Amino acid sequence: MEWDVIVITSAPGLENIKNQLIEMGIDRRKIDTSFVEMPLLSRITFLQRMSEIQRTEDAAVAEVGVFEGDFAKWINRFYCNQMLHLFDTFEGFDKRDIEKDNLYSNANVGDYANTSVEMVMKKMPFPEKVVIHKGYFPDTTQGINELFAFVNLDVDLYEPTYKGLMYFKERMISGGIILVHDYFATNFQGPRNAVDRFIEEMNDMYRKYPIGDGISIMITGF
Repeated sequence: MEWDVIVITSAPGLENIKNQLIEMGIDRRKIDTSFVEMPLLSRITFLQRMSEIQRTEDAAVAEVGVFEGDFAKWINRFYCNQMLHLFDTFEGFDKRDIEKDNLYSNANVGDYANTSVEMVMKKMPFPEKVVIHKGYFPDTTQGINELFAFVNLDVDLYEPTYKGLMYFKERMISGGIILVHDYFATNFQGPRNAVDRFIEEMNDMYRKYPIGDGISIMITGF
């Protein structure tokens, strides 16, 4: 097959896809990652500036839905003085969540299973500040007594997004931020419905704002 350029359009697994192509002998100059890197750079910049504004070491940070750790590593870098709690099954989507998501996506049990704790930890610049919680969320929150300054919910599905908001809302510090990925996604509509339900149930106590990456929102008001 003749081709001029390879365009990577998947943000999940971006680095692995690119490395696989290079290992196949593809000239890295013919691999175009701008389609997914530009929105990702917006999220990274947002995260960096938010960490500078908050400037607190008395609260932890967290991510629910880690996959291969490509965003978690930036949380770990910018919030290097805080404990980072990472929640994931590391086995892909759980059947219990998929059964409740058929109205919002075509996700399947086991999607995003090509990851591991070892893969994620190798990417962490400050691994001594990282705590892995492997298993079904929110069951894996048992025994955590910390407050949180920043939380990233990137679980793609309705049920874990809603449960994540309900769990963390009482555990955020004043001025804390919850970032929700895929709010504007068309293939995963669960997060948007979960966020809208949460805000409605909370009588508009909290506010949602786009962050400039075209797909994520931040929730404020804690």
